[in-house]
Amino acid sequence: MKKYYVLLLTLIFIGLILLIKTNAINGFDSMIGEELYTIHDEPFLLLVNWVGMLGSTQGIISVLFLSMILFILVKKSFLVPALLFLSVLLGNIGNKLLKAIVARERPSFVSHIEEGFSFPSGHVMVGLILYGMLAYYLVKSSQQKKTKQTIITGISLVLVLIGLSRLIEGEHFLTDVIGGYITGGLMLVGFISIDKFLHRKLERSKISQDAAM
Repeated sequence: MKKYYVLLLTLIFIGLILLIKTNAINGFDSMIGEELYTIHDEPFLLLVNWVGMLGSTQGIISVLFLSMILFILVKKSFLVPALLFLSVLLGNIGNKLLKAIVARERPSFVSHIEEGFSFPSGHVMVGLILYGMLAYYLVKSSQQKKTKQTIITGISLVLVLIGLSRLIEGEHFLTDVIGGYITGGLMLVGFISIDKFLHRKLERSKISQDAAM
């Protein structure tokens, strides 16, 4: 079943690229973006912008290295920190490659703080990879169902607000954000599969060593 979801998301992503390259969705994207850019609710904007910083380069790097240090200290293992670092690194490289291939300009209705192309959103894509991996490891190590649900709900809310912040700030179109969720989700599935594979190999190796003793 997971393979079908991966295939479906891949097809949707390709469809988004075709819509963007043929300018079939740009009018709709601009309309949604302009509406969201006019939101002036200060408390809400403060919350969205603050949480949105978790998807920025500084936010990602800070959370990544703090998480790596904590996993090394608590779990006494370098495998998880290494996978976290690798996932963020490859996610960032993948995002830059996709942006260069699609070469979509950022929304024109606002002057931009950031430079570069727009699709897919790097904040959303890399943020989903990092926070998705953290959620996976935290849920994996938790025993209580309620704790697992809280972790998933909390991380999901953060990821939604990161995407919303990119729209409200006018840095991205809606399809950029959707594309970021799709590509980030696909890469997340891949990295989780790699983690499971490596841990299975380590477990088998440990069992073999114990049997030999």
